[in-house]
Amino acid sequence: MKRSPSESLPAIIERLERQLSRERQARQEAEHIAETSTRRLYREQLKLQAVSQVATHAHDGMRLRKATQVALKALLQHTAWRYCRVVYKPFDDIIPPVRVSALCEGENPLTRPGDSLTASARAWLEQASPLEFMTDERLIHEKRWPENMPRRFLCSIGIGEQCMGALELFSYTEDEDITFSQELVLALVRELAHVYKSERDRHAIERMVWRDALTGALNRAAFFRDLETITIDTQPLALLYIDLDGFGDINEEYGHDIADRYLFEIARRLENEPLSRSVARLGSDEFVLLLTLPDSLHAEPVVQALLADLARPLVLDHHSIVPAFSTGFAVYPDDASDGHALFYAADIALSHAREHGSNSLRRFDSEIAEQIERRKQLALRVRQAVTRQEFVAFFQPIVSRDFQIVGAEALLRWQTTNAPGPAEFIPFLEEQGLIREVGRQMLHDVIHTAARWRRERYAFESLSVNVSPVQLREEAFVTHVTTALKESGLPAHCLILEITESLYISDEKPVLERLARLRALGVRLALDDFGTGYSALGYLQWMPLDILKIDKSFVLKLAEAHSGRDITIVRAIIQIARACGLDVTAEGVESAEVAHIMCELGTHCLQGYHFGRPISEADMTTLLHSSAIPAHPHQPLTD
Repeated sequence: MKRSPSESLPAIIERLERQLSRERQARQEAEHIAETSTRRLYREQLKLQAVSQVATHAHDGMRLRKATQVALKALLQHTAWRYCRVVYKPFDDIIPPVRVSALCEGENPLTRPGDSLTASARAWLEQASPLEFMTDERLIHEKRWPENMPRRFLCSIGIGEQCMGALELFSYTEDEDITFSQELVLALVRELAHVYKSERDRHAIERMVWRDALTGALNRAAFFRDLETITIDTQPLALLYIDLDGFGDINEEYGHDIADRYLFEIARRLENEPLSRSVARLGSDEFVLLLTLPDSLHAEPVVQALLADLARPLVLDHHSIVPAFSTGFAVYPDDASDGHALFYAADIALSHAREHGSNSLRRFDSEIAEQIERRKQLALRVRQAVTRQEFVAFFQPIVSRDFQIVGAEALLRWQTTNAPGPAEFIPFLEEQGLIREVGRQMLHDVIHTAARWRRERYAFESLSVNVSPVQLREEAFVTHVTTALKESGLPAHCLILEITESLYISDEKPVLERLARLRALGVRLALDDFGTGYSALGYLQWMPLDILKIDKSFVLKLAEAHSGRDITIVRAIIQIARACGLDVTAEGVESAEVAHIMCELGTHCLQGYHFGRPISEADMTTLLHSSAIPAHPHQPLTD
């Protein structure tokens, strides 16, 4: 370095010192820039790592709760905040809010069960916009604010204009890098908002597919899907099938809104049961509950305690409603080896419980299992009997007021060794759809038989045939009857179809239309077993009927010592029937005394063991030719 001739040594030193100062300052600025850039890069890496972990856990099946736990741990590790909590708004009015909290203990942040926000945080959240934040300090004591942490940070969670929840952080020290803390919070909150939205959308789709729209409980498809997995359980399970009693009355008395809320609250009570594993609504007033049991030996006390809690009164709009229900249950693996067998066992137990009225409970047991086995064996025998044509028609005479045979009722009987009676085998024929085939063949045969009897004995006026509701639901039934009448030559008015009262109560329009068409052809209709079903006399005003058959339970009592009241009831039934233009037939006449009483009361025809039990076609033919019916003179009737 050359020195200017005029420059003194002190000046040179001063100049060099200034140059050195500038270089030192430039170096410091460069180092500061490098340090800042490094710090910024490090912070960005931390944010990126935290957000990536949240995003990863949001898609591995753990979803919102797990993603939130990861986010809170990141905040505890990289910021001054020592206690964190997040509370999300509920997806709907059924699923509760998701709450997650975390506390920093030493170097390992630990997540804890979530709790609610402080009252001041909730108030702030009501007015806050998405991603809005605020820092403050505690001025007064507040519940849920940690005692030793006076500083707080609040940030709302949301997307666009939709607020989804809030983050509340606490600390006892100043934040040395508040900018980084805020940036990290905002980055995590943005990601959690997307996780929340994804989870809410998934929940909405899942609810449409797998949830009951009214109660939020599982639907039938979802419940049976879950049943497929119970065989992997090592702990005993109870499946409860609950049928709410009197739900129709609640609908009528309080209205549909109260009835819907009643179902909603029942579902909530079942889901809130601590041992509850899954709850489903299978029908309008039917629920099933899968319950985890401590052990199978104490299943019944556990179930009874649950049902006692379920029976607590519900107050809905100032209406106090006491739930009533019938329940059947079965235990896995004691009563069934898989989920579907378990459900079937509970269903069968419920059927037995219903027989004992409201608030009854029945567990599937060996007695029920034996009944099921007997039903299976009987069902097999019935199918075989149809193939072998073992079902034939027997005939019971129907007599006039002067005790002359004027007709017969065709009754289905099973001709084989140790065959059960019709009350036992006919339900199986109906359940399996075999009654159509058997009934069609029987109707064809007996119509031809009646036509032959009418040709041979002019006094034979009519043939009565019981018709199952299953047969009447068959579109071709009218055609079958019309064809048989035409082929046989039997006049249509000689055929009487006997139907049960419950068929009219069900008010099935296609069935009623078929009956009207048959009646228009001339076929007569009889209401069978009057008095045992609903017996609403108003139905007689519009039913397309010709004959009313008084059930034998009324007729049999007329022979008892104190039968005055029963005579009055039967007389009233006959008077009403006659007023409606109906003929009356009395069933169950088993003595001459009862026969005379019914004649005095005004019945048109009589039927019962006194005049003959059901007999084969050959025996009935012989009886018609012999006219061997006991005759007794009329005696005055006194009440």
